[in-house]
Amino acid sequence: MKEKFMIGELAKLFNISTDTIRHYDKKGLLKPQCNKDNSYRYYDVRDFFKLSRILFFKSLDISLEDIKNYLHNKNTENLLVLLKKKEKEAHAKVQHWSALENKIKTKIQIIESAQKDLDIVRLKMMPARSGIFLRIEQKDDHYETKKMFSDNKQYIAMSSWLVDGQIYTSLEKEDLEKGIFNKFSYFIELPFTEDILKSDIIILPKGEYACISFLGPYREMHKHYEILIHWISNHGYKITGNSIEKNIVDYDFSDSEEEYISEIQIPVMKIK
Repeated sequence: MKEKFMIGELAKLFNISTDTIRHYDKKGLLKPQCNKDNSYRYYDVRDFFKLSRILFFKSLDISLEDIKNYLHNKNTENLLVLLKKKEKEAHAKVQHWSALENKIKTKIQIIESAQKDLDIVRLKMMPARSGIFLRIEQKDDHYETKKMFSDNKQYIAMSSWLVDGQIYTSLEKEDLEKGIFNKFSYFIELPFTEDILKSDIIILPKGEYACISFLGPYREMHKHYEILIHWISNHGYKITGNSIEKNIVDYDFSDSEEEYISEIQIPVMKIK
């Protein structure tokens, strides 16, 4: 029996628990031999190498079921099939985690950039954007809001709301010019597609926007609109379209209104 491995010896060699080896036994992956004289269960050198292969496959995150199927029909072709299947799964996971990392970085950059530029009016060149405006007539009417989103549910899942983690609202150009700041629409930004020009989706052209970010509750929003519109007028610009409000940190991200971060963007053009 000196050439045999007891379960404890095998576990120590591979730095795993005896429960793990027993689990592989129950799954039909690594069956011990049994001494008829003393009922001791033991493993031979061949089992040692077999366990090393099982642990190799486990290190590749291959399921026990796939490992078992392969061990019952081992050949080079099946080995390549098993490895290529896992390679495809790994690639998909890498893509997923890469996209997740980019989403996290984007949200961090948006928050930190807004914090750095608080209460400063800046001109920004914004890229072309596409989306739809959903006008709210009674902003406190939750039934109307629910119906509006339900009627446009095809846009929600593909909107930038889920990418950037911020809600966009908007004031119409005519209301901005009249100083009316309590009528707003939701703006749902959508990715460009080939069918975009065939739908009711609106294209916001690339251009300059006068922007200001600020800290505090939404009820202070009108004060920052006034600052921004005053700046636009005094610097020889005119408003050319609807505003975009980016609710970067809102009540779903902070319990304190004083920590809300918003940015107002108004499209402008220099008066010649």
